[in-house]
Amino acid sequence: MSFPSQNPYTARRPDEPVMPKGLEWSMLSSDEKERLRGLAKEHAENTGLHILAAYTLIDDDPKAAMEHAKWVARQASRIDFARETLAFAAYRTGDYKLALREFRTAFRMNGFADYLPFMADCERGLGNPKKAIELALSDDAKLLRGEPKAEMFLVYAGALGDLEQWDKAIAVVHTLARSKGLSGAYRMRALQAEQLFLEESGQSDKAESLEGMIEKLEDQYADFDIDEDSDDVVIDHDLAYITNGDDEEVLDKLGIDPSEAQFAPEPEPEEDETELPADEAKEGAESDEEPEQEAEQADGEAEQDDDSKAEESKDSDDSKSEESEQAEAGDVDEESTEK
Repeated sequence: MSFPSQNPYTARRPDEPVMPKGLEWSMLSSDEKERLRGLAKEHAENTGLHILAAYTLIDDDPKAAMEHAKWVARQASRIDFARETLAFAAYRTGDYKLALREFRTAFRMNGFADYLPFMADCERGLGNPKKAIELALSDDAKLLRGEPKAEMFLVYAGALGDLEQWDKAIAVVHTLARSKGLSGAYRMRALQAEQLFLEESGQSDKAESLEGMIEKLEDQYADFDIDEDSDDVVIDHDLAYITNGDDEEVLDKLGIDPSEAQFAPEPEPEEDETELPADEAKEGAESDEEPEQEAEQADGEAEQDDDSKAEESKDSDDSKSEESEQAEAGDVDEESTEK
C-alpha cells in the first residue's frame, strides 16, 4: 500500500517513525536536495526530513535512527541517497550484513567509490577478511582519493591483522602514519592501530614507545570532526609500495594476484620548477612551429614568383607575336599602295 507524502509532523502516516523536534527541510544542503529531485516535492521533503532524523539520532538513539533509515529506504527505494542513509545507519549500529547490502545497492546506483572502505570493513565485520583485502586491492578502489583512501589503508591493515599477519599490518599503518599531508585525526588512528598490532604481536616495548605521540594526537584530535568532503588529504604512499617482495607470498596464500596489489593510483608527478609556465610553454610550442610555417610560406611565395614570371614571359611572347603580325600587315599595305 502506498500513501501520498505528508508532513511527518502534522500528518504522520501509519507506521511512520515519530520525528524528533526541530528538523526542517532547509537543513539539507543543496547537493542533498538535488539528490532527491527524482521524487515529487512533498515526497522529497518527507524523505529528506526522515534522513535528517536518522543522522541526528544515530549516536543517542540508534534504534530510532534505524527506524527512520528503513522508512526512507522503503519510501524511496530507487533513490541512492535513501539507500545510502540506511547503509550508514546499519554500519554505525553494527548490522554489517544489512549495511553491506545497502552499500552495494547504492554503489550500483551512483558508483561512489567512497563507499568501498565501508564495504570492506563490513566484510571484516562478517568474518571475511580475505574479501575485505580483495576489495581493497580492486580496480574500483584505485579511484579513491583523500580521506577515503586513508580509510581504506586502515581497513586493509585491519584485515591483515584479522589474519594475524602482524608484520604486514604493522607495515601498512606505520607507512600511513608517516605519510606527508595526512590529517592529524588519521595520523592518530594509524598510530593507534600500529600500537594495537604491536601489542598483539608481542612487541610491547615498541607499542609503549608510541604512547607519548598518541597521547599528544589524542589531546588534539580525539574529538576532531572529520570533513568528509575534504580533498586536502594527500597520502604519498600506496599499497603497491607496501605489498612488495615477500608480501607476494601473503597475497598468494590469500588467492590474490600480486599484480593487482594496488588500490590507489600512481602518485602524480611533482611539478618541475624548471618547466616553463603554461603560457610560456605554449608560446614556445608556437615558436617551434614557426620555421615550418615560414618554410611553407617561402615555398608559396616561390611558387607565386614562378607563376608571375611565367605570366610575364607569356605576355612578352604575346606582345612580340602581336608586333610581328602588325609588321606583316604594314608590309601588305605598302605593297598594295605601290601597286
